[in-house]
Amino acid sequence: MMKVWLPIFLALALHGAAAEPAYVDDRALLATLSRQVQQLNDAKKLTPIKVLREQLARTECKVRLPSPPQKAMTAPELYRRAQENVLVHCHLYLCGKCSKLHVNASTCFPLTADGVCVANYHSFTNSNTVAMAVATRDGSVFPVTEVLAVSRRDDIVIFRAATGKVAPLALATAEVGEPVAVLSHPSGRFYVLTQGAVARYCLDHGAPRMQITADYAVGSSGGPVLNAAGAAVGMVASTQDLYAKQEHGQHDNLQMVVKLCAPASAIRKLIKE
Repeated sequence: MMKVWLPIFLALALHGAAAEPAYVDDRALLATLSRQVQQLNDAKKLTPIKVLREQLARTECKVRLPSPPQKAMTAPELYRRAQENVLVHCHLYLCGKCSKLHVNASTCFPLTADGVCVANYHSFTNSNTVAMAVATRDGSVFPVTEVLAVSRRDDIVIFRAATGKVAPLALATAEVGEPVAVLSHPSGRFYVLTQGAVARYCLDHGAPRMQITADYAVGSSGGPVLNAAGAAVGMVASTQDLYAKQEHGQHDNLQMVVKLCAPASAIRKLIKE
């Protein structure tokens, strides 16, 4: 039976004194990633977004997926392990206010050790994007080279990045009520872990969705929803704000933000093993 996570502070208390945390310097990391993406672009090593978008009609790819792990971890263990799996999805773009290229970030994760990754379809549709890259936790940056398979309805793109060897995430399923965590980069805040549970499964405009209670925001798009063993049971997709009053285009008294994710089964449908 899979054990239920303890709150982080309690898990640390039970496992002895916590080590000094490794602080994430968001500004320094973004500056490092931006510099490396710009260098790849100057060296003409990035695939133009026009080429990637021409491949968005592909609907199936052949990929050998790893088997999901079974041993549950504490939340601190999960965080340490998942940082090796979760990538920064770097978007090189023109802001429209100046002639310089800039970089912003969302989230993605590898499905295979040789750089087959998954992210959201909507992350490939920004009109200002010039090219894309992915980055590992140590700040190494690699070009996105090819789109392999797409589901626009499910908001999923499987793509290849020239990463060499990376640590992939296996796909698994989760039941309603099962604890989950999201590791992502909300609004430029890198490697943020949030915890919650699977709230339900539903259809959103015909697309299958996993609703969770773990928090996320803009920039978390493409982030994995992880079970206690560290397998991806879904991927962050969108949010919906629920207000007490919604009249004549006016919104008042925000009561809840619904978190909708693509279930792992929707990713699997694009893959022929």
